[in-house]
Amino acid sequence: MTKQKTTLLIRPAARGGKYLGHDAANVQNHSALIALMHPETGKIVAHAFAEAPTAQSAGPLELMGCTRRSDPFATDGGTVNVQLSVEIDEPTDFRVLVYGPLSHPDQARLAQADIPLLPGIDIGLSPQYPEGLVIEVPGLCISNVTADLQGPQVTCNAKVAMMCGCQIHLGVADPYWPWPDTDFSIQLVTCMKSGVSHCYQLKFDTAPGSVSSFTGQWPNQAAPGDLVEQAWIYASEPKLGNQGAYKIFPASHTPPLPDEIKIILEAEC
Repeated sequence: MTKQKTTLLIRPAARGGKYLGHDAANVQNHSALIALMHPETGKIVAHAFAEAPTAQSAGPLELMGCTRRSDPFATDGGTVNVQLSVEIDEPTDFRVLVYGPLSHPDQARLAQADIPLLPGIDIGLSPQYPEGLVIEVPGLCISNVTADLQGPQVTCNAKVAMMCGCQIHLGVADPYWPWPDTDFSIQLVTCMKSGVSHCYQLKFDTAPGSVSSFTGQWPNQAAPGDLVEQAWIYASEPKLGNQGAYKIFPASHTPPLPDEIKIILEAEC
């Protein structure tokens, strides 16, 4: 058979949120790295960065409306997407890799899905079916963390958002917002040298100027002289199975990635 150019349109999205658009983008306006890997060889055969220069790249307003599971998600001409093409002469399985959000590399996650591509049959290029393949990045994005773990009082503040950057609001003040604070549980967890762990529950920060943030101040539960060996922020959204973690102490490290993905990301920086 003759090889045929076959194109796949891919849209990166946050589980329970919008597409990875401008709020998930770095200074280059790239919100995610998307790649096609041949699973048998482990080689990246095509890749591109998702361009997200405007607020509209996260998807239209109706994206968060009710949709049957058999219906496509809402998109428009400005919605973030990447088109990757390969030349194939027979049905071939590929692995789609999505790494983001690039706005917070220490919080980025690698999501993947395997899909068979058929020679000459494109996905997502038809005006009738423009959604393409949506890859969801699960998790919660934690940033702007400050903490005081010593002394008689323990304090902690953290910003928590969806992986697309969409904010959490105070539910009683904004009952129609898709992401109310009551859907989330945020904890400071300290692991001591003695082997004991202590948990402190953060509350939504209602102070003027605070955005999508949680805060807390508590009496220190640690025994005198028992030092902190590790400290974390845990964030969870039980209804969707979304979870996030931020290592306060010692410093976090980048999760392992395929070598070719690391090389592409290093070139981006």
